[in-house]
Amino acid sequence: MWLSIRKRRDQMAADSYLRPIGLLERFHTTRNFLGFDSCVVASGKYATQDSLPLTKDVLFPALREVIKAHPSLCVRLKNESCSNAAFTRLHNIDLSHIVEFRDDDSLETALESQLAQGFDMDADLPLWRIQVLGDNTVILGIHHVIGDGLSTIAFHASLLRALRNVPIGDASPLVQIPDTITLLPPVEAATNVRPSLSTIFDEVYKLFAPKYLTSDRSAWSGNPVPSVSGGLRTHVRLLAIPAPDVTAFCTICRTHRTTLTSAFYALIVALLSRMLADDSHYKSISSTVAISLRGTAGMSGDAICDYVSAHRTYPPANANFNWTTAARYATKLRKQKRKARESIGMLRFLFGNYVPYMRGHLGKKRASGFVLSNLGRFDARTVEGTWNIVNAVFAQCDVMVGAAFKMNVATLWLVTQLAPLSLPLSAQKKFAVKVSGALYTNGSEAARNEFIWLQEPACVGFPNVTQDVQTVLAYIFRKAAVYAVRAGSIA
Repeated sequence: MWLSIRKRRDQMAADSYLRPIGLLERFHTTRNFLGFDSCVVASGKYATQDSLPLTKDVLFPALREVIKAHPSLCVRLKNESCSNAAFTRLHNIDLSHIVEFRDDDSLETALESQLAQGFDMDADLPLWRIQVLGDNTVILGIHHVIGDGLSTIAFHASLLRALRNVPIGDASPLVQIPDTITLLPPVEAATNVRPSLSTIFDEVYKLFAPKYLTSDRSAWSGNPVPSVSGGLRTHVRLLAIPAPDVTAFCTICRTHRTTLTSAFYALIVALLSRMLADDSHYKSISSTVAISLRGTAGMSGDAICDYVSAHRTYPPANANFNWTTAARYATKLRKQKRKARESIGMLRFLFGNYVPYMRGHLGKKRASGFVLSNLGRFDARTVEGTWNIVNAVFAQCDVMVGAAFKMNVATLWLVTQLAPLSLPLSAQKKFAVKVSGALYTNGSEAARNEFIWLQEPACVGFPNVTQDVQTVLAYIFRKAAVYAVRAGSIA
């Protein structure tokens, strides 16, 4: 009898096995089980003309369709800290265990709470969760091992379609997972990530060259990584650039042959340079911009997957914004779409030693002062008489060894179809940029003086800055963007 039961259990485990995790996926899962990261989050505020609430009767049938459409939402990780870590199929998902309805949280508070939570890898639960606020804002928290920033947009787009097409009815929380699901391949199986000899040489040089000969010797990157890992406390500030300003900003970017991403990049570098002007030690700004690999891998924007890399640069500290700099960086980013794959291929040279590699960052200088991640345009076309998305925000964690702060940008493009709705649409086309600037602190008392504290902005590493974090972020994005729109440059 015991052998028979064991045999059935082994067969069930074999039936659930999907595939081993890939290079980038192991990178992200290692950060999580070490307590260096938690999740990627994105919120969408849903609305109807008659102000219908998002109850279980409405949401659960729609979520059931979303789950069936995306295999990544149907899996869990087995043996996450071992060399044989793999994705396995869940047999069912109980939505009552991963969907929470709360009326009392503000969006900023809710995002901070989500970013402070990892996932229970021992539980028979998927690698994502949902929080629904009283104003119909749906917050997705997703493990980076199954989804990147664009995956959060794909989720909300899929949920919007389901809300529009699935009838209200069966509010049962149980979702059965078919045994025929197939996961998308890891990114290294979808595109060539093999590093060039020049990339290998550059990385080896960074490891062994004397510090005074490296690019980051005089680059600002915030305060050092805490020497001891701790909690995942995160500060989030949400800023909105008004629709007319964004429309004008996009127009002037095109005029100067640049992009929204490269313009924001140049603005951040210029403004950080101003804040650092009194410290002669800093000659450059350590900067990182996220790059999606979906195009080079032939992957759809509707997929939920982990296909992302980044481009790191050390622009000279220069307090004067100019469009030539922004245009040059736009050109550089376009060329990096293929080159950025090589950083994933470099992970092979860790030979599985991800844990000591990541722990080796503790107590060291940060690799980046800021990370800019722009999801691009979320095309949420407005349809009369049904569900629509009227607001979108995304943010990410990586609080321990990541950049001193992150600027996460989501652009919601709303186009009214048929007659205008009684929704907050000022015109047939409306652009709204929600900038989620997250400044992070380890939650422990010991870390407060090492890293960033909301009421002590000097800890961020900006000398002679008296504004609080929200004012700094507002200055960077609202003021700088408006100046650029109206004057064509930063005075």
